[in-house]
Amino acid sequence: MPSCRHCQSAFDITDADLAFYKKISPMINGKTYAVPPPTLCPDCRQQRRLSFRNEHTFYRSTCKCCGRGIVSILHPDHPTPPYCRDCWFGDSWDSREWGRSFNVSRLFFSQFSELKKMVPELALSIWNSENSNFCNYVGDVKDCYLIFGPVYSQDCYYGSPYYSKNCVDTLVIRNCEHCYECIDSRELHTCFYCQDCHSSNDLAFCIDLQGCHDCIGCAGLRHKEYHMFNEQLSKEEYLRRKAELDMSRRDVRELLDKKLRELSLAIPHRSMQSNQTEDVSGNYVYASQRVFDSYYADKCQDCRYCAQVVDLKDCHDLNFTEENELCYEYLGAYQNNRTLFSVFCNRVQECLYCYACHRSHNLFGCVGMKDASYCILNKQYTKEEYERSVPIIIEHMRKNSEYGEFFPASVSSFGYNETVASEYFPLRKEEAVQRGWRWQDDLPYTTGRDSIGWDRIPENATNVPDDITQEILGCTDCKRNYRIIPQELTFYRTHGLSVPQRCFDCRHRARIDRRNPRKLWNRKCAKCKATIATSYAPERPETVLCEQCYLAEVY
Repeated sequence: MPSCRHCQSAFDITDADLAFYKKISPMINGKTYAVPPPTLCPDCRQQRRLSFRNEHTFYRSTCKCCGRGIVSILHPDHPTPPYCRDCWFGDSWDSREWGRSFNVSRLFFSQFSELKKMVPELALSIWNSENSNFCNYVGDVKDCYLIFGPVYSQDCYYGSPYYSKNCVDTLVIRNCEHCYECIDSRELHTCFYCQDCHSSNDLAFCIDLQGCHDCIGCAGLRHKEYHMFNEQLSKEEYLRRKAELDMSRRDVRELLDKKLRELSLAIPHRSMQSNQTEDVSGNYVYASQRVFDSYYADKCQDCRYCAQVVDLKDCHDLNFTEENELCYEYLGAYQNNRTLFSVFCNRVQECLYCYACHRSHNLFGCVGMKDASYCILNKQYTKEEYERSVPIIIEHMRKNSEYGEFFPASVSSFGYNETVASEYFPLRKEEAVQRGWRWQDDLPYTTGRDSIGWDRIPENATNVPDDITQEILGCTDCKRNYRIIPQELTFYRTHGLSVPQRCFDCRHRARIDRRNPRKLWNRKCAKCKATIATSYAPERPETVLCEQCYLAEVY
């Protein structure tokens, strides 16, 4: 069992893993260039990939092509030129103009890093969207604000709502409408402060409900109605008690949350959230077969070590991506085949060590290529020249322990604290710097500029004046300033909610803290004593059951 080169922890490399590395190894002129087993454990590999994804640290900048003012995820001091979407996808430039020959006397990653700093980068990744200029990594969304990652959503603000409408402050929800502060849920309508809920409507402060409606403060219910704290009520009694609960009041919300947490400890929990699966492990895996050590995976087959992915086949070590096959160590975008050690490529195949390339094939070490083929470090080659040169580079990388490794975090355009890596693998500045990772001290926020105190703002948004959208608010947790936009104020008023007293970052981190970690432990089923792999650590107080015992207990 090997030890991780970074954290020194032991990790498994199974026969199935070795077979996968053999299967995805590139073949050039009839010769296979074997991808070696990883030298980092799965967690350290994921941490390294996530250090390349900055979701919501935005800067005011200027498009270096057209000169327009833009919002960008690149710090103004970073050498990479940010382009607006129109310019980046336009015909006024060709990434081949930065092409260069590979230098066999230098490390590949050093040469790639130099190229990456010169080629223009998308300021924000927004695809086929309308009136959603302050979003990132989104596609086919409309009238949205500060959402990150989703596709096909409308009138959503703050968070990651996929295929959803009129939702605010969410964390990975799918097919939901009129939901607020919901986490890891799907197919909900008019639900507030819910987690792990499915196919339900009119819920508040609920955990792990399916097929339910009109429930408050409930946990672990199936196909129930008119329940409060898991107690069956008549419709009339339920509506009377509900009318007495003013959820715009903080003391009411805190009481409901406290009672829900107590109830959650008294009910059984399933070892993992899943449905329509066969031979899987991890958490939040749906409609998938033979998917292991993966999280938030839908419609996947024969995958391992993946997170927040949809429709993958034969893939290992992928994050934030959809519709890929035979890919390894890849982050972002979708519709790729045999793409290895790459970031944010779209509709590419047979590509290695590429960054932000689109509709291309047979690329090696390229940045920002569009409709291209047979290029190395952005330099054009013939097919024959390409097939002669790539094996030489692979052997050079192998000798220098580069081949088979994802880009080092030092190649990232971002400081560690700007990235998603800092959310799932928190580090102090000195720890990040010691590992050779950048840190961004000059983050774009202000403090102490509150133009109105919270003692002057009514709890119920219905009573809040319209001009609050012109005010500068101060977060009660981190003291950073933020604003309320008119659309979200309308949402709070419509649903009798309060204006949030914390900034988006603090609300987002609070939602992440409510999740189980993306990690598995072995513990015993509380009923049959079988060994189960679960994201509930053995020392946690919850009653955790294997799938068979859970179904017998709950359904």
